[in-house]
Amino acid sequence: MNITKNCYSYIKLNLYSLDLSRKYCFFRHWFHLPCYKYTTFYISIECDKITRERVLLGKRLLSDEPTLYKIILKTNFDRIFNCKEREGKKVAKDLTGMIISIVFVFAVILVSEILRKVYKLGNEFTRKFVHIGVSHWWIAAMFLISDMRYAVIPPVLFVLLNYYSYKKNLFKSMERQENSDLGTVYFPISLIILILLTWKGGLLGGDYRYLGALGTLVMGYGDGFAAIIGKNFGKQKYNIFKSCKSLEGSVTMLVFSTLVSAVLLSIFRGFDIYNLRTSIIIAVVATLAEAFTPFGADNITVPAITTLTAYYMTVLQSRAMFLFIYMACIGFLLSFLIALAAYRRKSLTLDGSVGATFLGTVIYATSGLFGSALMILFFISSSLLSHFKKSLKAKVVRQFEKTGHRDIFQVFANGGIGLIYSVLFYITKNPSFLLLLGISFAAANADTWATELGILNRSNPVSLRTLKRVEKGTSGAVSLLGTTAALLGAGFIGIFTALGFKLVDIRSLGFTYIQSFAMVTLGGFAGSLIDSILGATVQGVYYSDELEGETEKRIYNGKPTLLVRGFRLINNDIVNFLSIALSSALFARMI
Repeated sequence: MNITKNCYSYIKLNLYSLDLSRKYCFFRHWFHLPCYKYTTFYISIECDKITRERVLLGKRLLSDEPTLYKIILKTNFDRIFNCKEREGKKVAKDLTGMIISIVFVFAVILVSEILRKVYKLGNEFTRKFVHIGVSHWWIAAMFLISDMRYAVIPPVLFVLLNYYSYKKNLFKSMERQENSDLGTVYFPISLIILILLTWKGGLLGGDYRYLGALGTLVMGYGDGFAAIIGKNFGKQKYNIFKSCKSLEGSVTMLVFSTLVSAVLLSIFRGFDIYNLRTSIIIAVVATLAEAFTPFGADNITVPAITTLTAYYMTVLQSRAMFLFIYMACIGFLLSFLIALAAYRRKSLTLDGSVGATFLGTVIYATSGLFGSALMILFFISSSLLSHFKKSLKAKVVRQFEKTGHRDIFQVFANGGIGLIYSVLFYITKNPSFLLLLGISFAAANADTWATELGILNRSNPVSLRTLKRVEKGTSGAVSLLGTTAALLGAGFIGIFTALGFKLVDIRSLGFTYIQSFAMVTLGGFAGSLIDSILGATVQGVYYSDELEGETEKRIYNGKPTLLVRGFRLINNDIVNFLSIALSSALFARMI
């Protein structure tokens, strides 16, 4: 056996170094030894490695060797010749498919030129006609071209052609009049990326061409119709990275992405609720990618991110991760709509809207409707109170560091602790964290209600630091109306926390619904008191010559103010965050 293996190794090592005549003699010599089966095995290697020289060598062996060896060799070489014949047909099919796919793209461009010149349709319409039409190239290619090497040729050609058209305005129907971006060049680049990822033998390790089709058609239909609707009917505008988008366009992107994903997944994987939910996730991710990608590069990011998301959700299936992502997508949609409405009402700044959307997304994904309901109740009630008797508060509000418009720091100062408890509940499934979640929002709500209603108290508040009456709006001062409002604000969240516990099993904690209501209310009220104490002792308070009084602002009307007490690094946002953290931690020891 060792001699035989060595013979084969010797043949394999030296065969490539011999010329044709010496190879013939070499085979004749070794064919009369028991290692013939190894030599014939070596001859019948993969078809694409068979050279003309080896085929000629085989024919000479067939005409000269004994009958037994002829039969063995003939079997192997017949298989080789048949394989080569099939390979030839496959190449011809791929070349034909490649030509058809290229002709298809030119046909779409030709039709768009006719629409522009003959029917006088606008440039934006013809651009999107080409955009949507060319996205169907993938459908033609995936059925007509099997070899990735041939599939990648048309997109490479169109990268060069589209760039030339971009510079010279060759195809007017598919170029922007202002030549503002390279979107038409990015699209075929995205096709190259998807081919390298999803084609048979690609980077994803399998034949996932249908996922590439999903990414391409989401880009074609979703982005195409989003631009058409946004351009003609978009009224709610927003700017991200200097790119102007519209809410109507983003909703259109979401709808068409969902439809395309649902149809393709139903065709290739069957229709069921899992694939429907997956379609929603894919659509949300695609819409976000389109909204946050600048400079026309969404023609690359949307197909790639959409395809990878679909691959993760359909191939690398993880039930727990799927549910998390699905809940996060639903949470994002709800949070985005609420944050947008708040931004329109000037209750949130732009960065505050982004922060609120993120906060709502994660809380809904980790604690579901329970945590989201508490956050929404806190936010809505606080926003309504901030507009309550706004004119009467105007004079006092000037002293506050931040008023009315909540920014991202205020959002996380009030909701950050709740976010932490929500995530801890998701990880541990311990319902005690839901109780602490309720306390955190009760504390935030109590402090906000106390601030918004306390300044309407007829008499001046009492400072907890000096126990003397001070001006309204002074940090660390309390009033009867403000204290009552704090208790009511905490109780408001406490009621809904107890109701929410009917949806969540907390019997393991040993609390009744009444006890949970009392604990959340007291915890929230304690947070408000801690906030007042910290405001009176450590929060930075400044004196303004222009205001002729104290303020929380470091700069008032462009002029720096003087620190009179507390620490410069500790502002109202940090005080809010610390008071919520301390009150919930205090009651955590009682659970």
